[in-house]
Amino acid sequence: MPERRSPPTERVTQVLNLLAEHAGAPLPLAVIAERLDLSKPTCLGILTTLTETGFAHRTEGKTYRLGPALTRIGRAAEGSIAPLDVLVPFLHTLHKDLGLGCLLTTLRDGDLVVVGRVGAITVGGPRDLVGERFPAVPPLGLPELLWSSDQVVDSWLDQPPLLPVAARRSTLRRIVREARASGFLIERLTEAPAARNDVLADLVTSGMSEAVITTLRRYLPDVDWAEFTASVPEGTTDVGTIHAPVHDHHGNQRYTISVVASRRRVPARTCATWTRTIADRAREASAAIGGQSPWER
Repeated sequence: MPERRSPPTERVTQVLNLLAEHAGAPLPLAVIAERLDLSKPTCLGILTTLTETGFAHRTEGKTYRLGPALTRIGRAAEGSIAPLDVLVPFLHTLHKDLGLGCLLTTLRDGDLVVVGRVGAITVGGPRDLVGERFPAVPPLGLPELLWSSDQVVDSWLDQPPLLPVAARRSTLRRIVREARASGFLIERLTEAPAARNDVLADLVTSGMSEAVITTLRRYLPDVDWAEFTASVPEGTTDVGTIHAPVHDHHGNQRYTISVVASRRRVPARTCATWTRTIADRAREASAAIGGQSPWER
C-alpha cells in the first residue's frame, strides 16, 4: 500500500516536540508559530486543543509548556518498551562502524550482568557471555557505575575489595570526574596479566573453592586504577575496552556500552575515532529510551 501521511498530525507532533525541547522555558504563541513556520490561527488552534486535553498547559503569562497528560502516557510507554529491543541495534551499528565486538552490560542486585553482545569478543574467550554475572565489587564494575551519582560510587568503593587497593581514593575520583566530562572511559591493556580485571572476573565465578580462589587472587597485582583513562593518550595506546554510559529518564546510568578492542599500539587518531563514536552512539541510545546524562546538562 502507498504510504499515507497526515499533515495535521505532523503539525501537532511538531508543536509537542518543540515544547519538549524547551521544557524548562514555556514559549509564547508567536514564538511557537514562527519556529514551526505555522500561521498564528493554526498554531493557536493546535495549542488550544492540546491545552483542553491536558497535553499542553497555558500559563498565566500566556505561554505554553507540556501538560500533565503526557506524564501518564510517558509512564505507559516506558512500561511497554523493552529497552534491550531499542538498545541492541546501537551495538550492531557500532560493530559495523568500528569492526569491533560490542557488549551491553547493566547492574542487577549487586552483580554486573552481560545483557547483549554483537560480534566476537576476544576477552573472555569464545563464550557467548550474554547472561553471565560477575560481582560488582572493586575493582570490578567501575564502568557500570561511574556515571551514576557520587553516592553510588562511594557505596561501591566502601565494599571490601577483591584485591588490595594501592591507590588513594582521590586517584579514582579524578578518573570519575574526567570520564563524566568526556563521556567515555578507556580500559587499557596492562602488563602481565594482560587483563587483570577479566582474569579476576573469571576467577571469582569459576566455581572453584573459596580457598583456591583466595590463593590465586594473591598472584594478581594490587589495584592502582592505572588501566583506566578518560582521555586519549598521545602516541600509541594498548586498548583493552572502551566504555560509555546509557542513561534513563531519571538521569541514572542504566546500561553500559563497551567496545572490546584488545589491541596493542593503537594510534591516537584511531583511538580518538573509537572514543568519539562510542560516546555518540551511547548518547543516541540514551535518547532512544528517553534518557540523558546529568553530566552533560
